[in-house]
Amino acid sequence: MAIDSIRDRVLREMQTFRLMLPDMLVEHRGKWVVFRDGAVQSVHSTEAEAYQAGLVAFGSDGAHLVVQVQEE
Repeated sequence: MAIDSIRDRVLREMQTFRLMLPDMLVEHRGKWVVFRDGAVQSVHSTEAEAYQAGLVAFGSDGAHLVVQVQEE
């Protein structure tokens, strides 16, 4: 996957994540999530767990987010 397309995909995922954040705060506040394709793919207690789950599920292509669900 080309760098520009990865960057564009990650930017789209970030925008979608921000739009969905209010709903995610209700269910996943303080948790770490793997976010891809406009949805939470998995929920974890630590960043390390989420990072590892993202690598296992999607590899190292960089087209998924590992982010903590918290208010900005």
